[in-house]
Amino acid sequence: MSLFDLTGKIAVVTGATKGIGLGIATQLAAHGARVVVSSRTQADCDALASELNARFGAGGDIAKGAVCNLDKLEDIDALAKTARAAFGGVDILVCNAAALAFIGPAPATPPDVFQRLLNTNIHHNFRLCEALRGDIAARGGGSIVLIGSMAGHSASANILAYGVAKAGVAHMARCLADEMAAQNIRVNCVAPGLIRSHASTPVWSNETVLDTIVGAIPLQRIGEPEDIAGAVIFLASAAGSYVTGETIIVDGGRTMLSPPTRGVTGGLDSLADTLNDKNDLRGS
Repeated sequence: MSLFDLTGKIAVVTGATKGIGLGIATQLAAHGARVVVSSRTQADCDALASELNARFGAGGDIAKGAVCNLDKLEDIDALAKTARAAFGGVDILVCNAAALAFIGPAPATPPDVFQRLLNTNIHHNFRLCEALRGDIAARGGGSIVLIGSMAGHSASANILAYGVAKAGVAHMARCLADEMAAQNIRVNCVAPGLIRSHASTPVWSNETVLDTIVGAIPLQRIGEPEDIAGAVIFLASAAGSYVTGETIIVDGGRTMLSPPTRGVTGGLDSLADTLNDKNDLRGS
C-alpha cells in the first residue's frame, strides 16, 4: 500500500469550497478518502460534493456537503453529527476555515475584529477539534491538521491581529498533540505563505505588489492550493505517522530569510481598503 493512500479513511474539511480548502478536499478524495466538505453556504457544499462524487466516486458517493459557520457553535456540533451520519465516523480533520478581516497598522485594528480573529482561528477550531476527538479516537486514532500561516511565525506589517491568531493556531497544534497522543491522534499545523486563492486575489492580481512579494521568495513564485494540499496529504496519511506537534511552513522558503517580511507586506498599504471591504479570507 502506498504511504499516501487514504482508502477507507473519512475526512472533514472546513472552508472547503474555495482556494486552499478546495485544493485540500480535492486531493483527499483523489487519494482515496471519503470527504465531508464544509463551508458557510449549503449550496456551495452540495455543488462541491457532487463534483467530487462525479470525479472520484466510481458510481458511489464519497463526498457529502455540510454547512458550517464556525462563528455558530451549534454549527460545529451539527457538522460532527453529519460526518457520523454520512460515513460512520472521522479519521482526518482539516481545520482550514479562518478569517483575516483587517489589514492595517496595529493601533488601527478594531477591538471587535481582533476578538473575531481569535475566536474563529483559535477558539472555534478548538471546539471543532473537541467535537470530533471522540470520533477519531473511536476509529483507532487519526490526524488533525490545522491551517496556520507564515504570518504566525514571522513579523508581518499590517496584519498583527491575524499573525497573533495564527501563532496561536500553531501553538494549539503543539498542545493538542501532546494531549491527544494517548488516543493515537496526531495534531499538526501547515503554515502557508502567499497562495494563489480566491481570498488573496487582490494581492496576487496586483502586479506591483506581486512582484515585490515574489522578489523576496527564494523559489520565485507564489504558492498554489495544491502545494498546501500536498503537505496535508503527508500529515493525514501513513507517510506522516511519526509526525505530531509540528508546523510545516509552505512558503517557498520566505521565512528562512532575515528579516522575513520588512518592506514586503508594507506593499499591502495601498490595497488595505480593498481587502478590508471585499475579503474576510474565511476558508482561504
